[in-house]
Amino acid sequence: MLTDEDRARILPLEGAGNFRDFGGYPAGEGLRVKRGLLFRSNRLSRLTAGDIATLEATGITTIFDLRASREREADPTAWQSLKLSVHTWPPGHKRRLVDMAQEYPPDAEGARALMQDFYAQMPRVMSHAFADIIRRIAAGAAPCVIHCSAGKDRTGVAVALVLTTLGVPREIVLDDYAMTDRIAASEDDVARSLFVGRDGGERAHDAMRARFSPEAIAMMRSARPGQLDAALAAIDRNYGSFDAFLASIGVDRDVAAMLRARLLEPV
Repeated sequence: MLTDEDRARILPLEGAGNFRDFGGYPAGEGLRVKRGLLFRSNRLSRLTAGDIATLEATGITTIFDLRASREREADPTAWQSLKLSVHTWPPGHKRRLVDMAQEYPPDAEGARALMQDFYAQMPRVMSHAFADIIRRIAAGAAPCVIHCSAGKDRTGVAVALVLTTLGVPREIVLDDYAMTDRIAASEDDVARSLFVGRDGGERAHDAMRARFSPEAIAMMRSARPGQLDAALAAIDRNYGSFDAFLASIGVDRDVAAMLRARLLEPV
């Protein structure tokens, strides 16, 4: 169930139900993340004219689109403006979740293991995109929105890395991620992130239901903190510390300091 704090973060958009501000969180030493500069969302292909007017009023200058090219082609972003800078990235060496899924039972337990393993690999295989987002925001690319198809998996890890770099405690980072469950992630958005293909995504929903049980789909739609925690735990395990991970992907102390200087304010 959404809390009053949750509702205060959500932008009331008809075409993007998971569009929200992820600022305002405490970041230690009497500081907090500024509001109105950092947003996250699901796909932006169904925005209405009214939605676009609402977004124009936020002052957003930058869109970080973590979707693969096939997703962008099937669901083009509806918000177009000469004032917007849009950034996309090649997929790196990450296997598609739907391809990984062939190795797991199509039931709830198989889906749980699949999501844990998928999240654990994301910080490494999508590091080029995540590092670029952090560097660009540190250099002034805000207000901005980070999004993918569902606004949950790729977006969830990217947002977690930004918040952790800012010094937001892990339990709050995990709760921000879990807010997608309180909103209720769209099954169609999840399907399109998995099964968009040559048909332009029209059969994505049917393809997902044919491959996975209802219980498995519910697991894949979920934003359970354990999924995101698998990504953060993999960073701790593989790099020794979060700062060491940042250094390994090219986000040095100066960049992190610039990010904090731009986005933190006294409580």
